[in-house]
Amino acid sequence: MDESEASLIQIIVQEVRKKLKNSGTTQLDVAKYPVGINIQVNNLLLHVMPNGVTMVGLYGIGGMGKTTLAKALYNRISDDFEGCCFLANVREASNQHWGLVELQKALLRKILMDDSIKISNIGIGISTIRDLLCSKKILLVLDDVDTHEQLQALAGGHHWFGHGSKVIATTRNKQLLASHGFNILRRVNGLNAIEGLELFSWHAFKNSHPSSDYLHLSKHAVHYCKGLPLALEVLGSFLNSIDDQSKFKHILDEYENSYLDKDIQDILRISYDELEQDVKEIFLYISCCFVNEDKNKVQMMLQACDCHFRLEMGIKKLTDLSLINIDMFNCVEMHDLIQQMGHTIHLLEPSNSHKRKRFLFEKDVMDVLNGDTEARAVKAIKLNFPQPTELDIDSRAFEKVKNLVVLKVHNVTSSKSLEYLPSSLRWIIWPKFPFSSLPSSYSMEKLIELTMPSSFIKHFGNGFMNCEWLKRIDLSRSEFLEEISDLSSAINLEELDLSWCNNLVRVHESVGSLGKLATLDLSSHSNGFTQFPSNLKLKSLKELVMKECRIVKRYPHFSEEMKSSLEELRIEYSCVTDLSPTIGHLTGLTHLTIVECKEFTTLPSTICHLSNLIALTVINSELSTFPFLYSRSLALFPHLICLDLSNCNITNLSFLESITHVAPSLTELYLTGNDFRSLPSCIVNFKYLRHFDIRNCRFLEEILKVPEGVIFMNAQGCKSLARFPDNIAGFISCDLEFVDRKYRQLILMNCDIPEWFDYKSRNNSITFPTTFNYPGWRLKVLAACVKVQVHDCVTQYHNTAELECQVFFNDIPVWSSEDEEKCLVEESRWLSLEASPNDYTWFIVLNPHRDFYLDLDDMMEGSPETDVSQLCFGINSMEMDHNIIPDDNWNSIGGSIWKNFTVLFTPRPELSDAKVSIKSCGVHVIMEE
Repeated sequence: MDESEASLIQIIVQEVRKKLKNSGTTQLDVAKYPVGINIQVNNLLLHVMPNGVTMVGLYGIGGMGKTTLAKALYNRISDDFEGCCFLANVREASNQHWGLVELQKALLRKILMDDSIKISNIGIGISTIRDLLCSKKILLVLDDVDTHEQLQALAGGHHWFGHGSKVIATTRNKQLLASHGFNILRRVNGLNAIEGLELFSWHAFKNSHPSSDYLHLSKHAVHYCKGLPLALEVLGSFLNSIDDQSKFKHILDEYENSYLDKDIQDILRISYDELEQDVKEIFLYISCCFVNEDKNKVQMMLQACDCHFRLEMGIKKLTDLSLINIDMFNCVEMHDLIQQMGHTIHLLEPSNSHKRKRFLFEKDVMDVLNGDTEARAVKAIKLNFPQPTELDIDSRAFEKVKNLVVLKVHNVTSSKSLEYLPSSLRWIIWPKFPFSSLPSSYSMEKLIELTMPSSFIKHFGNGFMNCEWLKRIDLSRSEFLEEISDLSSAINLEELDLSWCNNLVRVHESVGSLGKLATLDLSSHSNGFTQFPSNLKLKSLKELVMKECRIVKRYPHFSEEMKSSLEELRIEYSCVTDLSPTIGHLTGLTHLTIVECKEFTTLPSTICHLSNLIALTVINSELSTFPFLYSRSLALFPHLICLDLSNCNITNLSFLESITHVAPSLTELYLTGNDFRSLPSCIVNFKYLRHFDIRNCRFLEEILKVPEGVIFMNAQGCKSLARFPDNIAGFISCDLEFVDRKYRQLILMNCDIPEWFDYKSRNNSITFPTTFNYPGWRLKVLAACVKVQVHDCVTQYHNTAELECQVFFNDIPVWSSEDEEKCLVEESRWLSLEASPNDYTWFIVLNPHRDFYLDLDDMMEGSPETDVSQLCFGINSMEMDHNIIPDDNWNSIGGSIWKNFTVLFTPRPELSDAKVSIKSCGVHVIMEE
């Protein structure tokens, strides 16, 4: 018997053992309606390492489905271990007498199937678990842990368990798992809208989908629950007996506006009750007033509201417990039901107005403002009416809250006047401010932010005197605003938004000299300014936006003082014809954007001084030429990575020769919608070009070369294209191991599949054997290609026809373009009554060792050590019965069942009206020794 036959027998033995073990395995009860669970398990298995000891932590708020997911994962993989144990409710059980010791006994009893093991204390239990399990491949699930002591007693470290073991823990506290050394941490985020609707429907209607009469109400309920399975189950079950739509809606409204179900609140409140008192105070302020605000701003607000003690620690604690989340934009988020819990707790605070710090609800606020007693403890008021409501208060009502720090008011109208605002205010956030001016007596000496978009304010008079603390002014869309007065005292102002103030004609000269101003938005001043700073000396300005902005006399000059500050200049939908040569002073500029300026014709030659430019964008203009910037010895733009000259009527690309020298690091080039007929040969000299877009260049006739290092080149809509690149083979074989991005794409018009492709088909799929001798040869590149025809459809709207590519290895999916990004074949014709077919050819280049979901070496070897269920990432080994017995074609370990690839192309008609027909497809492979 040779080595291959022995290995094959070993694999068969393993499969038979799994089948026998399956017959005696007890599966856990996951959920009555396990909606969305399989997808979550599959996604999780992609990250679970097949070898070594892996500790996986699932964290999230209560009721989010952590336990359900852990049970489903346990059921999926438990057959692959020598022993398994699921310890439920660890937090609750450990609080019982001898709780941790009993849990240690249960752990060993379930894994070893031995009731005789004695443990007298936690220390002995630790030693016993470590000694008895250190050589066994086990699966251990610890459900709902909340202390380090529990983890230390039950799963003290990776070395406690044998090779290949998995420890899975669920908790509300992310930091608990991180500090214990868990390899993988995954936040459980609940269900998406489609899954949520299905789960709700099962509980409410005992069906997978509501009837049409209840569809809208059901979607409303799902939106309220925000993916929380517990809430979907509780609310759906409660509504199960309601067969009247009006009652159904009434109950939903009660839930959303005031009522939080006790079962839901009890689960959610566990995390809150464990907080220290000062952290509870932080939580209540955030839930009542500061959700969806920038984290740094929230911290400033909390400090101003006397939440000084352990502020950083408190925010981290709330984040670790998933009571809040800090998103990628540094914004503080909170689940709606947790926020509603915070409101409920807020209502339980003492009703004595002089002791309360926050006022949130309309009745409470109006009682304070119309009362006879001062409420000096009040720091924050948030008044948010669902519909525009008349503010029925006295003009000096805010005298009752003289220590007010935060004032947020929404949807308020008033026919009265406002004569008093407390000088203690740090933040005024009042969209649609209904008064023509601020109170004349109001002092801004402590004000940090004034946010009044769409206000009725006309002027500020002397209101901006003594406003040294002021950092942000937002008066956008204030159509009655006529002037901005002297801002010279606003020495700390960082942001000024005057966009869409269509009647603003006078801006004080002081605005041009604000030393800390970082953002200035002057969009949409189509009437022009009669007064505007003639020179901008904004030495801290980073972003200047001038969209639809007309400065009557002339565009301002840029001072040399701004040379290192301004990073982004955007001019959009303007009548500007050129830029001042003083733009050359802006040597710190990184992004220059000019969009929809139809009269813009030239860029000044002084842009050669913009040595820090990263992106230069000129779109939809009359820029038919580009300034000569040739410098063979000097890279004028060493940092320029993106050049976008789309729809500029460019007919000659000779300037690209100079760009190859002055911008050697260019990685993105967009020439969409221009009128040139050919690409110059110098295009291959862009050694770092990765994205090349020449869509809808209707006169383009030939592409002689493809930049071989490009990752994505798109020539859709180039309908005159007749000559194609002669270096497609070089494009496919180009080694881009250093590139972070995954697969590579090339999209051409009217191009046939190359003759030298290894496999071709007139269908939408190709299945081919990898007949090479592994491991002597390895698959280096898999290139797939499809030629499709897209037919116009009778529609008035822009259409996209979507196409998906999938790769399978023995029917196991190993790659999909849908998981990366979709290929969009664009059709931009307007109303068309005749079909106008166009052929598109889509090339995809994959590096299997980098791009596939599974490790190619493991798949090809199929050795006895390879865990088949791990290779399938959750596909039950019972589903592979047809693979256990070898066919006659096997001549090495694994045989043909290990070495068949399928490439499948699928149109997605459900996503578009455009019709797509596949004409042919092909595959080319490159091997390495």
